Amino acid sequence: MRGRNGRHNILSDEAIEFPMPTAGLFAVTRTYDFIIVGAGSAGCVLANRLSEDPGCHVLLLEAGPADWNPLISLPLGEALTVGGSVDWKFRTEPEPGLDGRVIDAPRGKVLGGSSSINGQIYVRGHASDFDDWEAQGATGWGYQEVLPYFRKAESWAGPMSDARGTSGPLETIGGRYRNALYEAFLQAGTSLGYRYLEDYNCGDHEGFAWSQFTQRHRVARRCSAAHAYLHPVMKRPNLTVITHAHVERLHLTGTRCKGVWYRRGHRCELVLADEVILSAGAYLSPKIMLLSGLGPATEISSHGIKPILDLPGVGKNLQDHFGGMIQYACRQSVTYNALRNPLKLAGAVWDMFVKSSGPLAVFPMNALAFLRSAPDEPRPDLGFLFFPVTSDLKGGSKKYAAFSGYGIIWGLMRPRSRGAVSLRSDDPLAPPVIRHNYLTDPHDVVVNNRGFHIARAIGESGAFDPFRQGETDPGLLTQAGQDIEAYNRRTMASHYHPAGTCKMGNDAMAVVGPDLRVHGIEGLCIVDASIMPTVTSGNTNAPSIMIGERAAALIVAEKSEDLRYRDMPLPSRSSDRESPSVDH
Repeated sequence: MRGRNGRHNILSDEAIEFPMPTAGLFAVTRTYDFIIVGAGSAGCVLANRLSEDPGCHVLLLEAGPADWNPLISLPLGEALTVGGSVDWKFRTEPEPGLDGRVIDAPRGKVLGGSSSINGQIYVRGHASDFDDWEAQGATGWGYQEVLPYFRKAESWAGPMSDARGTSGPLETIGGRYRNALYEAFLQAGTSLGYRYLEDYNCGDHEGFAWSQFTQRHRVARRCSAAHAYLHPVMKRPNLTVITHAHVERLHLTGTRCKGVWYRRGHRCELVLADEVILSAGAYLSPKIMLLSGLGPATEISSHGIKPILDLPGVGKNLQDHFGGMIQYACRQSVTYNALRNPLKLAGAVWDMFVKSSGPLAVFPMNALAFLRSAPDEPRPDLGFLFFPVTSDLKGGSKKYAAFSGYGIIWGLMRPRSRGAVSLRSDDPLAPPVIRHNYLTDPHDVVVNNRGFHIARAIGESGAFDPFRQGETDPGLLTQAGQDIEAYNRRTMASHYHPAGTCKMGNDAMAVVGPDLRVHGIEGLCIVDASIMPTVTSGNTNAPSIMIGERAAALIVAEKSEDLRYRDMPLPSRSSDRESPSVDH
């Protein structure tokens, strides 16, 4: 398609080139075949796969630092890094569906992106998620088409099946720690008539199962996209990685993207490429588009930016998994709260570092379930996680509670509420305006309330009788529908899975086609969770890596086809390229 689409209004087709974005030192020194903006889950995949061709020169730009922080590699890394220096620390605007609460929206700002700070839970989603994409215009993205790329990405250490991969860069494994509470959660599921799954990543994930994680096989350490895809190829002479590089906007000449402007400290640089790929995620990819004049024209103009192409879908269609939590006090010393004891904590540290086992060897959500909120649902629309530690829901401190207990978390897997990402100003350093509009669709309110009742049924199951001291949040006095709904609005949180803001398809609100090229713009692709027409039914890291794998294959195939038809060798620009490096 080459980015041409007559449906979109080209507001300026003259040969416009932006001036230097901001004051300061600047230079134009380098040209590449590909520039990848964002070293997250998909960006690391692209950097690896596109640089496999030694004649193809690739630049990877990351706004954050290298992933040197040792806390990143720990299985409990999310609890130690979210809100810190490797997190963008975004927050939503006051959410009307949550009584005006402002919700934290963390995103990784480091090599590996959010795969370096997430809970490492590996969930591909349901097969019908991808068939739905195809039905919405994402031709070639049905389950049978994407399955080979899930397999290509992973090296699975569990029981084998035709759906799993064994030789990919991404190491996946079952959780290394099992205790009686996790067992009780799974037993509760089967006692309520749900099925137990040996492997929920084979297309149909309805039921209860042990969690799977993106962890290394030999040691209990995170396997981020950077660890899996980037570090092994860092010495390739045709790959350049620059950290602390904040991309301010795209460099456009008319409706062709020729490069990007990025700022590093006080220096601003323009780098050029045959192809620019945005992999900055569901919050930042649309922000960069809007700053560059690509998006809803009226919105862009309101910030004093000249609209180049009216793409009404940029920043719209924002989706996320979100839900609540029900908590219980525990009568036995089997929760993570027991690690407040210095001796038990020391033993757990020893087990993790020496034996790769114990409670610190896995993120504390080692059992999960995907269930239907009602019998007429075609597939699971609720996800559940068991959490053997308690949160301070009453105090709202965002810290762990003092009492020993456990929680059952649920989330809406196919929400109908839609939000948006927009600009705060024309300042590239200003955070985007994020409005998720959680629970603004009445259907989501109904499904969320059903999630509460299912979670309570699990928690009241006989399997928990030896452990359950009593329901603490909200407490058994909360029975009326309006009280439950009020509790949910007061305590619900994001599952940190934003998607959909540059959706794939061919309708009026689509931003990219099935080839991931931006409609109406040449030389520009988007490859990250923002292209999902609808968010998958589970954690988004695995699908984002798959998107990176499939996008790389599409780009390489197109490049090879172009070269065959043109009968010309790969372009060589060795004279104006720097030596490869990781610039910290």
